[in-house]
Amino acid sequence: MKRTIFLLSLIFAFSCQNKKQVKTASANSNLPEAYGRTLKNLFSFFDKNAYDSDLKTYYSDLDNEGKLISKKVYNVALSRLVYGLAYSSNFFPENLDRAKKAAAFQLKHLAESNTTLPYFHSFVENGKKDQPAQVDIWQQAYGLCGLTELYRNAPDDRLLEDIHRFHDAFVKKFKDEKNGGFFSEYSFENGQVSGSKTLQALMYPITAYMHNLWTVDVGNRNKYEPVLKENLLLAKEIAWNGERGWVNVKFDDHWNACPSADEKNPCFTVTPGHNFQLASAFLRAKDMKIFSEKDRKEFEKLGIEIIEKTLQKNSIFFAENLSQGFVSEVNPITNAVLDDRKTWWQHCEAIIALSLCGEKYRKEIDQLKSFFFKSFPDFENGGEYFFIDKNNQAITKELKGSIGKSSYHTVEMIRYLMENE
Repeated sequence: MKRTIFLLSLIFAFSCQNKKQVKTASANSNLPEAYGRTLKNLFSFFDKNAYDSDLKTYYSDLDNEGKLISKKVYNVALSRLVYGLAYSSNFFPENLDRAKKAAAFQLKHLAESNTTLPYFHSFVENGKKDQPAQVDIWQQAYGLCGLTELYRNAPDDRLLEDIHRFHDAFVKKFKDEKNGGFFSEYSFENGQVSGSKTLQALMYPITAYMHNLWTVDVGNRNKYEPVLKENLLLAKEIAWNGERGWVNVKFDDHWNACPSADEKNPCFTVTPGHNFQLASAFLRAKDMKIFSEKDRKEFEKLGIEIIEKTLQKNSIFFAENLSQGFVSEVNPITNAVLDDRKTWWQHCEAIIALSLCGEKYRKEIDQLKSFFFKSFPDFENGGEYFFIDKNNQAITKELKGSIGKSSYHTVEMIRYLMENE
């Protein structure tokens, strides 16, 4: 009898193991080889070099070979890694547990909850948090990036309560109740910082977490829809300079764009990546029925216009097509190239925007994808390069892990390719 029970137990255990293997293999089989190889290479770099098994989290500062530069855990870098781990758990189920543990660390050690307006600290190092006099919209918006994607992949009521608490405080800190939109900075002593309005203040709340949260937290859409509508409708009117073919980056408190009258010293410079990111925000909005049909058509038209005018700027590209990528920074008045390095995140944003146009830019997507996967992942030392130079040589002095760099942009790009291909 004991022998029979033992054999049955073995058969049951073997059967469960096989089912688990089949599930994992099935999930991975849906992932194109280039995407899967890139994701494995990216996460293994941080798993091997940055993970602290005692703290159950990841350090942020890593050099080209994976050497730890400091023991800082940055809020944005960790949140973006949570995003990547949570999304990739669809293909690598083991990543979900680490996403949950890293998110728990963020909420315990980087989130300031014992205040009327909760916020995220910039970093913690050896148990000591930075003590800011003010916070910026970039770090606060992307602090919610990973938590939101984790909730999308592993719904949890307690996690959603945390997200709501920080979202509500985010809106109270940055939202301009008089002129609309958001300020980019908030002082704990003086409140919203005059003169801090930027394009990023309009885009980042949406692209970092709010659009993603709106898609999944259906029962609480009333929390997000007023902000989504106000920011996108405002951006539609002021964020794009069609005459120059570049985004407006800097604004006064009334959302008047900085005029940039001095050709040699413009009041802001531009990146092709922000052109593509703005186009992406509009193209996502074309399917949101919280907007009128007229507005949705205008969003789509404007998104396409931004892409078209950016693709026509021959001076920013290194070939007659997109096969060699594009530069990082430009003078918006003269179109003079200010930085001819190629930045990983900007190419991700371009691919995302193009992917939202169906088959319209299939050739361009294929060219950029081929360039990206050949150029930015480092399969020798792991991870991916921040910059490559104009000749496609890696700039190895730039950190592969830093205050804002971990896994987000590449993973988000793969996500949109998977959803739209």
